[in-house]
Amino acid sequence: MRATFKTITIKPHEQTLRECAEIMDAVIRGENVKEEKPQYTFTSFEAFRKAMTPQRFALLKVIRDKQPESIKELAAITSRDMKNISEDVKILLDMDLIEMEKHGKNKAPRLHYDGFMLEVAV
Repeated sequence: MRATFKTITIKPHEQTLRECAEIMDAVIRGENVKEEKPQYTFTSFEAFRKAMTPQRFALLKVIRDKQPESIKELAAITSRDMKNISEDVKILLDMDLIEMEKHGKNKAPRLHYDGFMLEVAV
């Protein structure tokens, strides 16, 4: 099975808008547009650092290694407060790095990708 990676980019908002406009113009002209690989974009490195904290990165590893059956179990494994774990899980879900898999009455966090690659525009 081939590993799948999500790309996280850091580039100015203006650059993202310009690239989006170029794609839309090509579609309007009837040109074929190549499919982009999954990505999530931040407008600055600081924004990325606020989202991908050491605690959230550690959660990704725990989810991979321990495969908890619920967010409650994830909190217990990490000895962290349920409220904080829930907030971190929500952000990781928003970034599409994890997904929730139904396990009986619970929803279990699972990695959506094998990893992520960071691309920084300069």
